[in-house]
Amino acid sequence: MGDTNTDEIHRVMLDIETLGLQPGVAILSIGAVEFGPDGLGETFDRSVSLSSCQEAGLTIDAGTLEWWLEQEDAAREVLTGGDRLGRVLGEFKMFYGDADEIWAYSPQFDCAILSHAYEAFDEAPPWTYQDERDCRTLASLPIWPDLEQDGVEHDALDDAIYQAKQTVEVLQSLRTPPEASR
Repeated sequence: MGDTNTDEIHRVMLDIETLGLQPGVAILSIGAVEFGPDGLGETFDRSVSLSSCQEAGLTIDAGTLEWWLEQEDAAREVLTGGDRLGRVLGEFKMFYGDADEIWAYSPQFDCAILSHAYEAFDEAPPWTYQDERDCRTLASLPIWPDLEQDGVEHDALDDAIYQAKQTVEVLQSLRTPPEASR
């Protein structure tokens, strides 16, 4: 269980790119970044081999594949190459380490799909459901910053960094007591 002091909490922002929208689909890439009140930390960025996903029993949704084929060249690069899924999952588990929280722009998507991939290897993910945090909830608040995204849209690491930057700003503003207006 994590510390109660929010300055000490070890957080990881996760983003994945997939070939479908439900648990059990092939994972194209996993991007993650550590973050806290002082900003961003170490990053994780791995592409996954589609053939290794199929060997693990993960599926490819034709509609999602068609959507990927309509994206910009830089985003489509994730469709080829990559490391074996089991290896990438092991490396992510090491990266995640003893983090206290895993954030995503919907854990119902990113965490659920990644958890299913771990299950395909008879492994538990490195987090529990109690560690999951949803930055989509923060995005619904009026204090969610409208930042310009750097990098490539639909690149897992670029998306994770973008989401983490926004989340850091919101969490910092929640920590800062409002100025007395008296």
